[in-house]
Amino acid sequence: MKMDLAACRKVVITATKFSRRRKHTRFLDIMFASSALLWLFVTSWIVFRSQPTPQFTYVTSTGLDIKSALKNPGNFKLDSPNAPSCDLMLNQSTVSFTLALQLSADRMWMLPHHCKRWGKNPISAVILSDNDATTMKERAVSAGCMEEYLTVQAVKKSKYDPKGTEYPVNILRNLALSAVNTSHVVYADIDFWPASNLYSTLSHANVKERLLLDPHLATVIPAFQMERQCEKVKDCRDENIPRMPTDRASLFELLKTRDAAFFDFRNYGGHGSTKYHTWKDQEEGTLVDLPCILSNRYEPYLAVRYCKDLPPFQEGFKGYGKNKMSWVMQLRRRGYIFSQLGGTFLIHYPHLHSKARKEFDYKSKSVHHKSLKPKIRNETLQQGRFLGMNEYHQRLGGGKTKIKDHLSNNQRARVDKLFLLFRRWMELFVKDEARTPICEDAQNDDHLLVASDYQGA
Repeated sequence: MKMDLAACRKVVITATKFSRRRKHTRFLDIMFASSALLWLFVTSWIVFRSQPTPQFTYVTSTGLDIKSALKNPGNFKLDSPNAPSCDLMLNQSTVSFTLALQLSADRMWMLPHHCKRWGKNPISAVILSDNDATTMKERAVSAGCMEEYLTVQAVKKSKYDPKGTEYPVNILRNLALSAVNTSHVVYADIDFWPASNLYSTLSHANVKERLLLDPHLATVIPAFQMERQCEKVKDCRDENIPRMPTDRASLFELLKTRDAAFFDFRNYGGHGSTKYHTWKDQEEGTLVDLPCILSNRYEPYLAVRYCKDLPPFQEGFKGYGKNKMSWVMQLRRRGYIFSQLGGTFLIHYPHLHSKARKEFDYKSKSVHHKSLKPKIRNETLQQGRFLGMNEYHQRLGGGKTKIKDHLSNNQRARVDKLFLLFRRWMELFVKDEARTPICEDAQNDDHLLVASDYQGA
């Protein structure tokens, strides 16, 4: 028994020593692992700090970032490569619409009115503001917009339009298009408020059927304007907002008292191709094709299929002037049919002129027409369809097509010159597949251009 007790004692002592050694070893293992993790964290932090901070880049529907678009205003685009394919099969249940808007921060107060009239349907809004998109969306939601239906992007005003005269309007429009996830899009500016039945009218079975049959159908939404409801030259919202019509009945009441009219009626080329005399008797949800276009300056608001074939807004146009009409010209040439929608409308809020509009309207006395004449030789025009884009730009008189001359301070002159380059680019590179022709008695609007003697080029 004594020998057994002694043996047991030895075993216990040995086991205790072994256990102590194991605890010591485990402690060392834990310390080693902790040191390794700390080393990995420190080295990762050093590597992260040594790398440049990534900068977010806004990419428009043409695939260009904003800086590139502004640097190369004459870099015109044919289509929207980031949009879905036009060959995707749709049915009536998959046809839906997003309202795409662009606005400056001072017109942010209008967005909730769009949300209310558009209802529980998607809106894509791009705001020129130094506040971030999250802040601007929170403001819109707190004012009545529904968070789940609203997508907001923001572009810094201090960076891209510090003086308020170079508003990058078409870049903002393309950004709004880039966030569209529905089959179709309704484009409108923030100062054109939709009738409360616009979405339901677009959703009529016969409208959807036409849209399904023709991906190149451009549905014209007739636009009207309301007169300012105060005598003073100011934005009298308290008087204006209650009078803004929401349906046909309230619009017709304003038309009877001449407090409303079709939009920009003094500029007949702008919306004169819309058949307003037909629209007043047109039933809700019906479509009437326009037989022809009365002016190249036609610039209606449209509902269109959002797919790759859709021409983008040409991003070189900024500020005021020719930014929408150039888009509609390209749509027509690409074979889009224009058909106006009955029973609904857009109504323009009677705001004061923006800085960009005032800048455009200003005509410098130093404008010399001949200095705006682009240097395009006749042989270039004849051979243009066979030229690559790089050679095309070189033939225009500059590898990067920079729109600079001694008239660069005059906004109207710069817009007209860019427009002439765009028009010639279309003639060279956009195949004429027009299905809605120009009317035989269409206005010749070239005499309105500052660069009117370009015709002789």
